[in-house]
Amino acid sequence: MSAMSHYLESGLIGHLFKEITFSPPTTLYIGLVGNYSSGSLESGIFSQELSGGSYARASGGPGAAYWSAPATSGQTHNFQQITFPTATSDWGYVSGVFIADGSGTSDNILLYGQLTTAKNVTNGDTFSFASGDLDIFFK
Repeated sequence: MSAMSHYLESGLIGHLFKEITFSPPTTLYIGLVGNYSSGSLESGIFSQELSGGSYARASGGPGAAYWSAPATSGQTHNFQQITFPTATSDWGYVSGVFIADGSGTSDNILLYGQLTTAKNVTNGDTFSFASGDLDIFFK
């Protein structure tokens, strides 16, 4: 995952340069996107998020129990497996992922990116990120 949302960028810039309080979220939610397109993902992410078939965002922290300490290069990854509900119908191809500060469409996107390999999720499948497989980094 390698893109920061405008919401997060603005919050961090305000915090660093204007001393505006920017509090971290109390819970992080990981969502899946069916049709990732790098240029338009942030503005239309909720319309591209999977839906139906028991899909729901997964909770993933924050905290040291969930994420590795940032490396000197600024990278982190998940310590715990992140598991989504078992699909009760075909979800189709998952090609992108995002992290938000809530589980609804009015919440804020924080980070987003494309999966290395798209995965077709069919009825009965359980999509997950094994420990260490969800990498957060910026280019």
